[in-house]
Amino acid sequence: MKAERVAEISTIVFAIAILVFLGALSFQYLGDITHGSFIPSNETAVPIKVIAKQYVWEFIYPNGTVSYNKVVIQAGKPYVFELTSDDVIHAFYIVQLGLKMQAIPGYTYDLYVIVNQPGTYNIWCAEFCGPGHYTMKGIMIVTNSTG
Repeated sequence: MKAERVAEISTIVFAIAILVFLGALSFQYLGDITHGSFIPSNETAVPIKVIAKQYVWEFIYPNGTVSYNKVVIQAGKPYVFELTSDDVIHAFYIVQLGLKMQAIPGYTYDLYVIVNQPGTYNIWCAEFCGPGHYTMKGIMIVTNSTG
């Protein structure tokens, strides 16, 4: 019986030691986790308002231009999508970048992004928002920063 107790305690101590070791090892790298480029402190992000509505994305550029379900940005330039909703909870999801943030009525959330690769990116609503949810799709066109 005593040998069994020693074996149990040894197993528990060994498991705790492994967890502490792995925790200490990973703790030093927590600040290194990123999902994109950081915006340099000396560079200002271009604000684009994004208003989610059943079942459309409305984009308002700084000059007041409005577009629906399509936003055009330049590669390599910092942007901030200012997300909100007019009706119910939505989720702004840029599929190929893996970026997702909720748009909640009465709140504004900032999603900072720098896209370095020109192309067309899908935007979906990733939160069930009603019977037309499946139609709430848009595109983000990223153009070359040179023109």
